[in-house]
Amino acid sequence: MTVDKGSIKVSDTVTATVDAEKRDATRRNHTATHLVHAALREVLGTHVKQGGSVVAPNVLRFDFTHYQPLTDTEIAEVEDLVNREILKNEPVNTNVMAIEEAMAGGAMALFGEKYGADVRVLSVGDGVFSKELCGGTHVRATGDIGTFKIISDEAIASGVRRIRAITGFDAFERFRDDEKLIDASLGALNTQRDNLPNAIVRLQDELKKTRKEMDELKLKIATGAIGEAASGGDETKEINGVKVLGKVVEGLDANGTRQLSDTLLARLKSGVVIIGRADEGKVGIIVRVSDDLTGKVKAGDIIREIAPIVGGKGGGKADMAEGGGTEPGKLVEAIEAANKVIEKMLV
Repeated sequence: MTVDKGSIKVSDTVTATVDAEKRDATRRNHTATHLVHAALREVLGTHVKQGGSVVAPNVLRFDFTHYQPLTDTEIAEVEDLVNREILKNEPVNTNVMAIEEAMAGGAMALFGEKYGADVRVLSVGDGVFSKELCGGTHVRATGDIGTFKIISDEAIASGVRRIRAITGFDAFERFRDDEKLIDASLGALNTQRDNLPNAIVRLQDELKKTRKEMDELKLKIATGAIGEAASGGDETKEINGVKVLGKVVEGLDANGTRQLSDTLLARLKSGVVIIGRADEGKVGIIVRVSDDLTGKVKAGDIIREIAPIVGGKGGGKADMAEGGGTEPGKLVEAIEAANKVIEKMLV
């Protein structure tokens, strides 16, 4: 206890006040924790054991032994079982008895916890669905919980999972927010509720198609631009009788750069292609060598020489190698350095 103002001494009379709203919310989540424990054992199996829990006014967290993620069907079954008990409005009863009597009556205990000779047993209804040793605060009847909704399921250790759930007004608020999201999505997609999944799938398909068309267009633009420059002799050089094409491209991802290198190497027929790209502060370089030159010029050796210039490393085979780094400003320098590396190889 912290005294914020004034002082307190032995024998002083004090008055304790409880935040009734928070207390009731905590009660809902605590009794729901007992119900979810029983529901998990019924749906998943009796191997389920409580490994810990947190009961707060706005959420409950329950850790339990289980070896794999819950499926959507299992989550729905657990929710249905708990909500069915809530709708029954079963009384929640507490009885103090000897621990031997409690265990003989089927009460569950957290083995690892220390219990005295007498224990408090909390039963939902007749105790068939849920009966556990517990000293905490609970609702008077399951109907007080209102409703129950699982919001997450995750692994926290090998063979141990954690679910989070909400009850009462927090669950109602969640349902209301979900309705707002659905309504906003329906408006944005201009569709009806029962067609929402199909509309999303259709939109994703259209997006994939558009992205593919954009990638193809970027590749055509890059190929055409390099081709025009190469025909004028601006990018294709001849080093000791070997054609070398080096270029920094924009707007292509790694896959697009590989496709471009295929096209350019095929166009050269015999030669070396070095393509660099920069994207969000990162550098990617690919080196391609035609099969007839791999005895003299090795792509892997070239990339290992030039990748450090852009603050990275790379490797690969004699005909193709890739590397990267974190210094886009030195990309042109790295490609120019490749020409000198190739010249040394051809001496």
